[in-house]
Amino acid sequence: MTDNQLLRRLRAHDQDALVQLNDRYYDYLCAVIMQILGRAGAYADAEEICNDTIHAVWNNANSIKDEKLKPYLVTAARNRAKSWLRRRGTLEMDLDEIELPDSGTTLEDTAIREELAAAVRRAVDSMPRREREVFLRYYFYCQPGDEIARQLDIPASTVRSILSRGREKLRGKLMKEVSL
Repeated sequence: MTDNQLLRRLRAHDQDALVQLNDRYYDYLCAVIMQILGRAGAYADAEEICNDTIHAVWNNANSIKDEKLKPYLVTAARNRAKSWLRRRGTLEMDLDEIELPDSGTTLEDTAIREELAAAVRRAVDSMPRREREVFLRYYFYCQPGDEIARQLDIPASTVRSILSRGREKLRGKLMKEVSL
């Protein structure tokens, strides 16, 4: 059965379709969620978030566009995982898990990548709390600017200004710290 067929059956509230959705995507969604939660959450937390995501799909199947079931699931799972982190006050960036472009395999190249990752971490950590949160939400958690504005109760123009200033500050600090 294709995702579109599955989605049509979900829209009709077919219980077997819900079971099939769970069988098809549960492990995948848990893996996506664990990637977001990192060390901040246990697998049981990911399972709870995954179940919530699948339940939300069941309740909102009519609003999901054809050909968009899997992207909807992944986006919903990511957003729920990020919300879970925000509620626990663990919205932070783990640059150890961000892979920088591979510039070679020598020890020197590896050391340069590690130095650059550490410099980025220090630069982001040095940002004022509010700027850092907007910056991380947008660039690390891929949260849209309008959603950031709504959740932080600030104007969208403020989010854009914070991101612009943050990029400039980050660029300046990195240029001083790392000779590229």
